[in-house]
Order: sequence, then C-alpha cells, then structure tokens
Amino acid sequence: MVKLVNGQKVELTKPSSMVTSIRLGLGWSISDHSTSHFDLDALALLVDETGNIRSKEHIVFYNQLTAFDGVVVLSNDNQNGAGTGDDEQLFIQLSYVPASIHKIVVAIVIHEADERGQTFGEVNDAFVRIVSDETKEEIACYELEKDFSNETAVVIGEVCRTEDGWTFKTSGKGIDGGINSVCQAYGMMKWPDSFFEKKKALTKTSPLYAKKPLF
Repeated sequence: MVKLVNGQKVELTKPSSMVTSIRLGLGWSISDHSTSHFDLDALALLVDETGNIRSKEHIVFYNQLTAFDGVVVLSNDNQNGAGTGDDEQLFIQLSYVPASIHKIVVAIVIHEADERGQTFGEVNDAFVRIVSDETKEEIACYELEKDFSNETAVVIGEVCRTEDGWTFKTSGKGIDGGINSVCQAYGMMKWPDSFFEKKKALTKTSPLYAKKPLF
C-alpha cells in the first residue's frame, strides 16, 4: 500500500495487473471542539477532456447514486459520520467508463455549511483509500493534512485516464461553497430546481450493496 502526499500519482491499472474496478473509501471525523451537527457528502464528477461536466447525468451524489448504469456507484448517504473506517464509498468500474470521460473528480462537501456556519477547519482526519475490488487489496491511501479553515468543500483527488490505463492523482484543493459550487468549477452552470435539495429521509438502497453484480 502506497501512502500518498498532495500532488502525487499512483497507477491503478498496469498491463500485469488484474485491476478493472476499484472502491474509494472516504472517511472523516469532526473536531472535539465542535458542538454542531455535521453532514458531509461524497461526490463524483465525470469530466470530459475539456475539464467540464457534460450534463447532470455526469454527477454522482446523494440524490443520484449511480451513473451510466452502474459504472460509478455511491453508497448511501451517511448523514452523521458515525462509526470508524469509511463513511461513504465510491465504486468505479474502470473497464466500463465511457471513452468520453477523461477523469472522475472526487470531492467531499459539507451540506448546508453556510447556513450552519461550518468549514473544513472543524473536520479532522479526512482521507481517501483506494481498494482493488478484485483482490480487496488496499492500493493507496491519502490523508488530507492541510487545514482548510475557510473552505466548505474539498476536491480530494482525480481518477484520470491515461494512454496505459488509469491513475489516481491527489488534489487537496479547497472550494468555498456547496455542491453547486463544485459543479460550477467544472463547467455545470445550470441544473433543475431542487436538484441538490437533500431528501430528509433516504430510504432507497444503494446499488453498491446489491446482491447481484452490476454487470
């Protein structure tokens, strides 16, 4: 397992490897000094070679748990961050990602941060770990060390297409704003009314935990 630093890359697929799908486990904890409830959300943006999202179907988040019939799947929305280990997971079928997708941007966003006066300055131990779905081996882990005292969203890294396969590049880039600000940073300026409005009771089962394979 490779422990990554900011700006570092790791190969996900090699000619000698059997990695065709990965799971990205994202986790975090809240500062002991915080007295308010935090709801952090994992987000995946499927971006083309121009660096933009082509449509709302290219976003995977709490209201839209999958893209391209299971190519990218998000686990159910963890609204309190309770427990140890991964708080949310992203599953990516690398071998099925459409050729139009150049990279998959992975971010963590504080829900309703402005309304609650919250920032990543109160978030500790944020990380992403990459696991081969075939072997269950942990390929790499990146722990976010920088104190984003004013930001309310952070781009953790990018799963990037290369001539030889796929790599993961760490970013550690802070963004001021919510999920809509992250989408705007990647070219999506319009979306349907209530598109990002979180449902109070999430009862649907994530396809990530389906008993049958997605393919």
